[in-house]
Amino acid sequence: MNYLCSSLGKLVSFRNSKNFEIIGLLFQYGSCINEDISNHLNKKIVIHIHGNYGNFYQNKFIWLMSKLYCENGVDFLTINTSAHDGLAEGYYGKDLKYVGGGVAEYQDSQLDIQSAIDFADSLGYTDIILQGHSLGCDKVIDYVIHSTRKFDIILLSPVDGYAVQKDWIKPETIENQIERLSKELPDQSCDNWGNADLDWLNHNEYGANGNNEDWIYEIPITRKALLSILTGSACKYLNLSLDPEFYADVNAIAYIGKNDALLFCSSEKMSKYLSKKFKSFLPILDFDADHDIIGVEEELVNRIILWIQNRN
Repeated sequence: MNYLCSSLGKLVSFRNSKNFEIIGLLFQYGSCINEDISNHLNKKIVIHIHGNYGNFYQNKFIWLMSKLYCENGVDFLTINTSAHDGLAEGYYGKDLKYVGGGVAEYQDSQLDIQSAIDFADSLGYTDIILQGHSLGCDKVIDYVIHSTRKFDIILLSPVDGYAVQKDWIKPETIENQIERLSKELPDQSCDNWGNADLDWLNHNEYGANGNNEDWIYEIPITRKALLSILTGSACKYLNLSLDPEFYADVNAIAYIGKNDALLFCSSEKMSKYLSKKFKSFLPILDFDADHDIIGVEEELVNRIILWIQNRN
């Protein structure tokens, strides 16, 4: 029987400023014999932020990172944000509400990232690196731009979310879509986000056309959730046509796969764009791999480790 397994880690729980319970997995060197998570050998930690409808465990590169990062002096925390999966139960204190990519307020992920950093701070980590995959890249960039602290970042499969949605919704423009959807927003007094009776949109409103006719990704989503995405950083900081002015005084590394079906430009063009936005930037462009980094996980992780070890 063939099977895969991650390193041994610990399930952890902490809350953001809205009292939402965030659950994740913490991997520390020697964690299988150490009961005290505040007593650790490594001072560096990578915090992983998943992409749209993702979660803290599904991508297999996460499993490999749980082992290789820790063995090379870097602990690893991977979390479920309030936008994890499509629809899930979430707890705000003792109150049950539905969360997930289909219903969550996009900007709440910034609160989730902050709480993960606070958690790492409380454990005594002195070098915190933020890692995003897919839409998690946009969220990590958004965070470091507005933070008063400096966090180096790892970008895995960054894409131009504006270009993806523009292609999906054509011939309508995104701006017209925002205007149309906004007109039918329910009153705040009718907000039933915590109930099962949600304002789901037609399946044609949000999705992605990949690089062939077999790759069509329809994404179920509610009105408020989609509007929060379209008006948030998901359509802003990696919008190559807009080319927004921003700069983060941090070190950055990015994996941009040659076969990424969601990359609506050349990997070289995305790399050139990102190279202007950070203090230092290292692109990884030579992997003939896809959006989920399948088949090159170990070599990629080893390159990221070298970058972590050699940063200034």
